[in-house]
Amino acid sequence: MDLISDLGALALGSRLKRLSDRMMKSVSEIYRNSGVDFESKWFPLFYLLSKEGEKGIMEIAEILNISHPGVIQLAKEMEKAGWIVSEKSGQDARKRHLKLSEKAWANLPQLEEMWVSFRENNAKIIRASQQNILLALEEFEHFLDNNDFKKQYYETFKEMRENAIEIKIFDEKYQRQVEDMVLSIQNGEFNLGLTAQRQPDLHNLKAFYNDKGNWLWVALNKKDEVVGTIGLERLNNEQSVLRKMFIKKEYRGKPIGLAQQLFDILLQEAKHQEFREILLDTPLVTHAAHRFYERNGFELISNDLVPDNYILPKGISLKIYRLIL
Repeated sequence: MDLISDLGALALGSRLKRLSDRMMKSVSEIYRNSGVDFESKWFPLFYLLSKEGEKGIMEIAEILNISHPGVIQLAKEMEKAGWIVSEKSGQDARKRHLKLSEKAWANLPQLEEMWVSFRENNAKIIRASQQNILLALEEFEHFLDNNDFKKQYYETFKEMRENAIEIKIFDEKYQRQVEDMVLSIQNGEFNLGLTAQRQPDLHNLKAFYNDKGNWLWVALNKKDEVVGTIGLERLNNEQSVLRKMFIKKEYRGKPIGLAQQLFDILLQEAKHQEFREILLDTPLVTHAAHRFYERNGFELISNDLVPDNYILPKGISLKIYRLIL
């Protein structure tokens, strides 16, 4: 179990911090193993001074885009370790300038050689990934540069309070509401021509989910109206099926993010049950759903990989997806 990973977007800052700490620890160990008493967190300041020479603390803070106290803390550590020298400014004795020490200049060639290897190693990791993390970080930082995080949080909080949704396990009193919503989307939006009787996982929800030890969650608005559903069926001890993921049109997308909320609940339960796979089928015409599933790690598979006890809808052109847990 990895709680921080399982928490997804909620723990984004913690996950980035954990990743940073993990990499910085390894890099610092490499420095020490190479006979250099250098800490990875000192790199930005050291690199700046090695390339541009003496700098004032305020100027350094602006260039590195970190706080003034943060620069002072780094400077104290590096000066104590003998890597930099702090001097009073000739024009203003209250201001201090930082520059590399003789020790720093003597070790610079070895450090630069190591940086080349660090750069190539990081580039290899990025090339081996499906997404370019540097581009993603650049986009994220650009967004934060142009949008105040606290202001956005309070706006989101207000919107979510106004559109409050409760997600809970299905109760049979919601049978008609779920049935009506699902059929209206299937037939009203996508012209699939389906009936509840043709769908064992819809016609009698209590019998298919509650009575068989499966799971169906319903999303309810303030009026206790069903606005979304998602189901999880156990095929065997290792395989499960995502079923009946539907959301009313007016509750899709941002700012509620109801689809992701529902999926995250299902994913948490699937991991708790120690399933190794989640399968699903979806009509060819539901393109937005395809993008959602693919964004969450599902991959297309052929029908011959579907277990014999998987109930597939008849008379509909489908895509089959699988998520490996």
